[in-house]
Amino acid sequence: MANIIEKARAEHAYNKYVKGLESVAGLVDTLSGPGPFTIFIPTDAAFDSMSDDQQANLFADPEKLAKVLKYHIVPGYYTADDLLDRLFLKTLEGQRLRVWSDVSEVPLGEEEIATYGDALSYVASDTVTTAVRESIKINGGHVVQANVIADNGIIHVIDKVLVPQFTML
Repeated sequence: MANIIEKARAEHAYNKYVKGLESVAGLVDTLSGPGPFTIFIPTDAAFDSMSDDQQANLFADPEKLAKVLKYHIVPGYYTADDLLDRLFLKTLEGQRLRVWSDVSEVPLGEEEIATYGDALSYVASDTVTTAVRESIKINGGHVVQANVIADNGIIHVIDKVLVPQFTML
């Protein structure tokens, strides 16, 4: 199997993020190391949803680019199932990402419905798991592809470029 950088390069769905990683000194070496790392990689379409000025500003400033890219990387190994609760994950950049899913947003006063019986429980949990994974949000961005596994970590593809607080693009 490939490490997390090799896996990201092979996918070809997030070339702009990978290009950014390659331009930041030391980041590829770090992510080629033992890890484990969890990366929330924005698609190229997520970058394209930014204005041309924002993209140019981001890629022209190596310090700002490093800050934004590191904000997508979390030390540790978090599968989609781990991300179903409300979490705050500390990034390589130093700030925290807010993670939640629609499952963790049960309104007060509603009770959980218990299902009994092995067959029903298996079918219900399997069906819910697939739908629930698609409801995971990272700082408001949705996970569009989860659990791309590499030797030293895991990738979750998201539909938004995450920008740390107090960073202007």
